[in-house]
Amino acid sequence: MNPPASIRFRTAFTLIELLVVIAIIAILASFLLPALAGAKERARQAFCLNNQKQLGTGMMMYVDENNGAFPGWASQHHPFNDSDWIYWRTNAASFPQVDKSPIVKTLAGTSSKLFRCPGDTDDTERCIEAAGDPSGSGPYLYSYSMTSYNLSTTTDADGNTQTVNPGMSTIYSGQLYVFKQATVHNPVAKIMLAEEVASLNSKDNPTGAKVINDGRWVPSEGDPLTARHGGKADVTFADGHAELENSEFGDDITNSEPDL
Repeated sequence: MNPPASIRFRTAFTLIELLVVIAIIAILASFLLPALAGAKERARQAFCLNNQKQLGTGMMMYVDENNGAFPGWASQHHPFNDSDWIYWRTNAASFPQVDKSPIVKTLAGTSSKLFRCPGDTDDTERCIEAAGDPSGSGPYLYSYSMTSYNLSTTTDADGNTQTVNPGMSTIYSGQLYVFKQATVHNPVAKIMLAEEVASLNSKDNPTGAKVINDGRWVPSEGDPLTARHGGKADVTFADGHAELENSEFGDDITNSEPDL
């Protein structure tokens, strides 16, 4: 038996039907793609926050094992020291790898990924910065840095001067200036590890600030937090816990200077 002509000759979509289907797919995609991009960003931010939680755990373990002292500042302007909190230098094979850094060497499954946010993908400005660095340390290829204010001088009532380390890292500058956790006022509210600006991308760096170039974060010198997580940054506090904070949070030095 042959089917009726009305069925036998309807073998394809009409042009109008195809256009309607394509329009519906386009509308659905317009809703789906932003949601997918948002999900990916949330996943990157969660990964970054987990990095900071692990680094905070490693830092607290280091402090406990070293009589309450924080590790070194990892400054590009001073030679490598085996007590630097991060082994970041890349310009010579003689420097130890980052996974041997003192705050993570006891953690399981440590790799270089622990020190870098998955949303931090551009090394261009870091490489340009490193090319002009006379120390020849190479670019700083990581996302996080440790709070470290510069040494200061105080004078007592008798006119005697003393060099003081305001914290938060231990400083090696001709001699050792140890900084201890007990000196931190209200450690639950003081930034210890900061997620810094790493490119000139407006999402990361809305103010055009200088990019991260070593393991030190010095907010008093204008080092900002990144804004890559929807205007926010992941930070670790001096008690070891990590949180997502507005990028402006780092501009207030009461949130990072240990004695305030």
